[in-house]
Amino acid sequence: MSAVRVFWLTLFAIGAVVVLAAGVTNGQPWTAAAFVVFFVSRVARSEIKRRRVRRRTDDAVGRTNQFILVTAAGWLGSGALAVVAALAGEGLEWLFVAPLFLAMGAVNLYIASR
Repeated sequence: MSAVRVFWLTLFAIGAVVVLAAGVTNGQPWTAAAFVVFFVSRVARSEIKRRRVRRRTDDAVGRTNQFILVTAAGWLGSGALAVVAALAGEGLEWLFVAPLFLAMGAVNLYIASR
């Protein structure tokens, strides 16, 4: 793993911890967790999409399915946390956002099952 990649992943991890800590401190832990889950899935997608070492036996279809499943997990995880945030009183806007997140996760699961 290159030094630049390690630097950016470390910086992202520190940012995620700060967002979670700020969410807990400000009384919105579920909102912070929803954001972190969503963006962790985006980082994981980026790592899957741009594998640095390609092997001759690289399974492009398997990697694509993994990409879609990570995308679905991000949408479903952040959607579930958004529902919890709305029920915990962290903002009514989550009632509008959560169904869309869950629908996007369901669409990705449907695509992965094909």
